[in-house]
Amino acid sequence: MRKKTRTIAASVVAAVALGVAAPAASAVESNRTVATVVTVHTAALPTATVEVYPEVEMSSETAAKAEGERVALGRLSALKVLIKKSKPLFKAAVKAAKKGKAAFDRWVNSLSNFNPVKWAIKGSPSYIVTELISWLAQQVI
Repeated sequence: MRKKTRTIAASVVAAVALGVAAPAASAVESNRTVATVVTVHTAALPTATVEVYPEVEMSSETAAKAEGERVALGRLSALKVLIKKSKPLFKAAVKAAKKGKAAFDRWVNSLSNFNPVKWAIKGSPSYIVTELISWLAQQVI
């Protein structure tokens, strides 16, 4: 009973982290600046030439896209940890992923409604699920 309680607690913590991380990560400022780049060319010249580029502001679209990619990578890594934590769940996920996306979707739907892994996967965008399936398919049980 104690092992089951620990597993449930760990799953709940991971599910809460997935739900809390996305809004917190997207609450950053929209205009970011790229750091100043300094290059020194000394190979062919007797004296060093220094080029300094002014700071360039990223557009809000570019900043939002970069932030979205970072959140997606965080969600993918959290899903990997969540699945790998439970040995029987990991084995079943790998087995289903090796059969393809349709088999993996059937496996996810067969999970209990109280299982946070099911809702973490179902709540993820399709490209994250595709990356998760490809990662699971490469795993050796």
